[in-house]
Amino acid sequence: MKYLLTGAEMTKADHYTSEAIGIPSLVLMERAALGVAEEIEKRFPEKVRVTVLAGRGNNGADAVAAGRLLTDRGYPVSFFITKGKVGEDSSMAVQLRVISSYGLSLRVYEPGQGMLEETEPVVLIDGLFGTGLARNIEGELAETVSEINGLREKRGVFVASVDIPSGISSDDGSVMGCAVKSDLTVTFAFYKRGQFLYPGAAFCGDLVLKEIGITERSLEKRPDMFIYDRERIRDLIPERDKAGNKGTFGKILVAAGSPGMCGAAFLSASAAFAAGAGMVKIFTPEENRTVLQTLLPEAMITACRPEDPESLGEKLRQDLEWADILILGPGIGRGDYAKELLSCLYKIMQEERELVRGLVLDADGIWTTFSEPELERMFCHRAWPEKLIMTPHLGEFAHMAGRDIATAAADRIFLGRSLAKKCRGVILCKDARTLAVGPGDDRIFLNQYGTSGMATAGSGDVLTGICGGFLAAGMEAFDAACAGCSAHARAGEAAAGELGDYSMKAGDIIRHLPGLLK
Repeated sequence: MKYLLTGAEMTKADHYTSEAIGIPSLVLMERAALGVAEEIEKRFPEKVRVTVLAGRGNNGADAVAAGRLLTDRGYPVSFFITKGKVGEDSSMAVQLRVISSYGLSLRVYEPGQGMLEETEPVVLIDGLFGTGLARNIEGELAETVSEINGLREKRGVFVASVDIPSGISSDDGSVMGCAVKSDLTVTFAFYKRGQFLYPGAAFCGDLVLKEIGITERSLEKRPDMFIYDRERIRDLIPERDKAGNKGTFGKILVAAGSPGMCGAAFLSASAAFAAGAGMVKIFTPEENRTVLQTLLPEAMITACRPEDPESLGEKLRQDLEWADILILGPGIGRGDYAKELLSCLYKIMQEERELVRGLVLDADGIWTTFSEPELERMFCHRAWPEKLIMTPHLGEFAHMAGRDIATAAADRIFLGRSLAKKCRGVILCKDARTLAVGPGDDRIFLNQYGTSGMATAGSGDVLTGICGGFLAAGMEAFDAACAGCSAHARAGEAAAGELGDYSMKAGDIIRHLPGLLK
């Protein structure tokens, strides 16, 4: 696990390291610069021409120091600094004095004069702005960013950014007016949120983390956001009891599918088995019985008749007495059947405490609940269960929050936390960078894995089944959501590695899951 810091958190950690722990800021700067120089030398051992373009702050000072270290290693380096005054006691002032003693020249950069192009760089070090950028880049500085990107696109110049591409918000990955498109970003001590959230993640290129002496000792408190960093999925889930049996490994009821539509039920149930469930029963309309028994003979089937609400409710109650975990929503549609099924469930959850011990609510189950005020009221004011995972995609998430998609996407953390508290459950908001938030603490999980090939029909149904399987293994809801999301994404990467992003299907994700759980 690794933390993702905001710009403010990183600044505090930096200051604490220097002022309280006592490691001088110039020592930290030299180590950061060394990290940048090492990564450039690793990629260009042939001593190519390097140009440094630095702002006047600490990020620029890091870039100048990196350029100076590269001159020591035999690289021809040109130095530029943006217009403006440099503080006499600043880190940049120190670095300028050092390169002056080296006999190296530094020029003030004038946008639009072709100064970068004249140096004929193979590598350009971007040190314009770091994680402390608090305003949009405009005017001449925007023109400077455009020139950097133009050299990269038209001349093939390799752009290496110091800490974060200039113009990317370290807090949310937004583009602050304009931003440098990098091939390499060398960051220090901790990853930053904006390096993993889109669109910022797409600007970083190859992201490399370097240790420079700022550690968890320097953190005021535990950062909220974290990622899994190639942990084994097997290590994120409980050990299986060698003396266990199919009953003790989790009994999952999958209420999924609608009349004549059973694909989502099949995928969720299959994924639950692949995630370790001992027994799976599918609750679905009668029309789906034969197909599902043929496709997945390992699963039991409860066939209901949507036109008979009384029988439907009684069958659901009986199956809930059997089950440890309920998965509800995939493929149930948004019509009368879905409303009746959810109404029956929420009445049971209100009247019979602890009968529903854990719930994964997905897809049409989410949409229908938050489309009907009475269902929403029953759901949010239910007596049970405590273990609840909701897995909306961005459209469903916006619907839950009563926002348009663009607004919801821009404020996922705040809205996710609000919804988690309102619903008293974990929100796993699916997107290119999926986020998980819970009602009980401030932790935010961000999933860094996955591939565009997972944006395919049924992929969400597979995720729902995996989360249900991990809940049935005894995990807490937040941990099951994080581990389930990671397993789903890593299995998706494996499927794409075999078949490619264009051709993989949801079932291929299930097929690659067992290899992660060995």
